[in-house]
Amino acid sequence: MNFLAFLEEKISVLLLHLVFLLFVIMTLMFSQTHGFYIVLLLGLFVLCEGAVLVVTYMREKKEYDRIVALTDGLEEKYYVAEVLPKPRDIRGAAYYYALKEACRAMNGRIGALETEQREYREYVESFVHEIKIPISALSLTFDNNRDYALKKEADRANLLVEQMLYYARSGDTEKDYFVRKLSLEEAVHGAVLRFRHYLLERGIKVETSGLDVDIYTDEKWLGFILAQIIQNAVKYSDPAKPGRRLAVSAREDAHRVLLYIEDNGRGIPEADLPRIFEKGFTGADRKKKNATGMGLYLSKKLCRRLGLEISVDSVEKEYTRVCICFPKSGMREEE
Repeated sequence: MNFLAFLEEKISVLLLHLVFLLFVIMTLMFSQTHGFYIVLLLGLFVLCEGAVLVVTYMREKKEYDRIVALTDGLEEKYYVAEVLPKPRDIRGAAYYYALKEACRAMNGRIGALETEQREYREYVESFVHEIKIPISALSLTFDNNRDYALKKEADRANLLVEQMLYYARSGDTEKDYFVRKLSLEEAVHGAVLRFRHYLLERGIKVETSGLDVDIYTDEKWLGFILAQIIQNAVKYSDPAKPGRRLAVSAREDAHRVLLYIEDNGRGIPEADLPRIFEKGFTGADRKKKNATGMGLYLSKKLCRRLGLEISVDSVEKEYTRVCICFPKSGMREEE
């Protein structure tokens, strides 16, 4: 709120005062009042009017700044009507009433949407838990019968269902994760074992080094993130390239643990790199037959909520390297 805007708001009052001043001056002139007194009256009027305007502006500016600061300090701004002071003037009271009613209606709508969203999420979670049982049974049956083609499809269905579950939960991870001390080596090996048939089928050699370190995070969420990365490495491996490999290594310093997952598959085009974490992005030149564009998006989202950092470096037709950073500062083991 600047002074010019304030003057524009007061223009009608100023014009009224000016008309009244002209009327008084003309009356004094017709009554043959000495010019000195007319000039003195004009000066006093301008001085008093200016002083009133400045004081009024400072008071309203202070109130304006207070309301802006109060609003900016709210995390959920749709509750602003509950904390704003009720104005005393008639126009301000009307605006306050309109704002309060609008916020009340919006809060009711938000409450209904949150209830609907919660019920839908609960249904999705219940459905996923129920459907995973027969899918896992099918996968185990196909594995026992050595029918790896059907097992592959069952495992893919299981991964997609799992992805749906984690997407449903990704907006509310605070209620669903448990931070504790984990062996990075065990976490990586568990994720690799899930894809052992696919790695063997495509002749991808797994190399690990430096994984004998401990980290603090949620085991389930980390397992999901690692599964998405390894799944991409398998999916986008280059069948024409000899010596296909998946190298998993870790490096530790005083402040963090860096986990690197690198494959020598097709790589990612340079133009696609800035967008790989976008929701639904599958790339311009990569195969899209089995791509959902959700794996890296969810991985990024979950890493951010867990306080981790994830980045990808790649050169097309050479390699793709994913780095996950586990900070040590502020970590604690949940009892």
